[in-house]
Amino acid sequence: MTVEPDINISAAGGLDEFLDHYQLSHDPFAARTPGFRFFTPQRKTVLAQLHHLARFGDRLLLVTGPHGSGKTLLRQVLVASSNKDTTQCVVATAREFSEESALIGYLCQAVNAKGRSTDALLERAEQLKQSGVQLYLIVDDAQLLELQALQDLADLGLSGGADSPVRIFLFADENISLLLPQIDTDGATEQWLHRIDLDPYSPDETRDYIAQRLEAAGQELALLDDEQLQEIHRRSSGWPGRINAVARQVMEDAMEQPAARPSRRSGGVVPVRSMVAVLLVAVGIGVAWLMGSNETVDEPSRTVLELPEPVNPVNVEEDRQLAELTELNAVTLEPETVEIAAPPVAEAEADAPSTSSASPEQVTVAPEPAEPVDLAQAPVEAAPVPSPQAAPVAVEPEPTPVAPAAAPAAQAIHTADWYRQADSSAFVLQLLGTRSRDAALSFIKQQSGLDNIGYFETLHEDRPWFVVTQGLYGTRQQAQQGVGALPEALRRQNPWPKGVGAIKQSLR
Repeated sequence: MTVEPDINISAAGGLDEFLDHYQLSHDPFAARTPGFRFFTPQRKTVLAQLHHLARFGDRLLLVTGPHGSGKTLLRQVLVASSNKDTTQCVVATAREFSEESALIGYLCQAVNAKGRSTDALLERAEQLKQSGVQLYLIVDDAQLLELQALQDLADLGLSGGADSPVRIFLFADENISLLLPQIDTDGATEQWLHRIDLDPYSPDETRDYIAQRLEAAGQELALLDDEQLQEIHRRSSGWPGRINAVARQVMEDAMEQPAARPSRRSGGVVPVRSMVAVLLVAVGIGVAWLMGSNETVDEPSRTVLELPEPVNPVNVEEDRQLAELTELNAVTLEPETVEIAAPPVAEAEADAPSTSSASPEQVTVAPEPAEPVDLAQAPVEAAPVPSPQAAPVAVEPEPTPVAPAAAPAAQAIHTADWYRQADSSAFVLQLLGTRSRDAALSFIKQQSGLDNIGYFETLHEDRPWFVVTQGLYGTRQQAQQGVGALPEALRRQNPWPKGVGAIKQSLR
């Protein structure tokens, strides 16, 4: 049996520090992560074997592997994938019921048997079979069973051969090999027991496993370089439970030496995109300073508001892509307020309707005057203008231009440039992830009651991936609190905070 080295999972600091450093929504390597399911092809093969042997075999089924090999997940999937109309699954653990009387009593109680004995349990299994239901008895940590308890299970499983009304599944580590030779049966062990030994993950499976763990927590595999991934696989030997512990420690060790490892994406070189952004900010500051130093303005400034292109209406119920939405969820954000300086002309131009945070953004554009007007030199009262061609005519003051009532504008949708300009330390709420741009846009179209919503494109498994977000929060805690302001339908999808800094790194 392999002896696993001791790993201090919290050596580099507390959980909060770890999450904040990597901008994670939760601990990606926790033992029980809600909604996480990673099943390799080899595990699917084992699952198919178990279902086939349970239906057509005549022996007990034993699945073995070391601690952290994924036996518990396999057992859960076995129960979940069983036909509820034709099977009844009863799960027990030898950590609680290792003695014969305790185990048999619990199993009898679970199936409503008339008694607390193996005969009563077998009689109840026969009744279930006559009604078209096969009884599955599943025992976890079976290596902890007392010898007599394991003997009773063997007798139950072998009763009736292939037509037995009950099927026994045992999940155990290698220590169960010490008990098997002591079981009293008519033949050798291989004649009454079918044993399946789980294999560790390959290096590629380890990489995929870590990638899915990180993605579920709002980040990507780019947090780890190839050297770190190789180290994790070597130290964990490819066993899932060990991968969790080792990966967590490797990432915590990297926190202590942030400059020791260049980013996989940047390669230690400042990205051209970042340099261009810095230059644009510098130019903007210089222009603002020069404009602020002028005491007079010759003509009104003009602000060009570029509305987003209208989104083609899509029926969400008929879009098959939306049926495959992942668990990438949403977060509520406080609406961002953008102030635009009004041009120093007529007051009517500054009276545009204010943006409401409870409805889609509306923009009212007042008609521009035909020619610029210098208000400093405009007469208060219009005087008669002498003209050799015409008699003097009194000029009436122009009425104040009234902005026409604007129709509701198309929903403002943030795109990649908005995320690039946002503060890297801020957070958004992730609502959706999908392979289809049309699915993302149609989803946004359905959220007409939300403002500050957008989407960006990234890569997932080397294929385009479109993520929809909402809001902008200063901290993770504010983002988590903002979930409560979302519509109930979105809250049921469990939206979660995603760091803007991580989004910038993943933009295509």
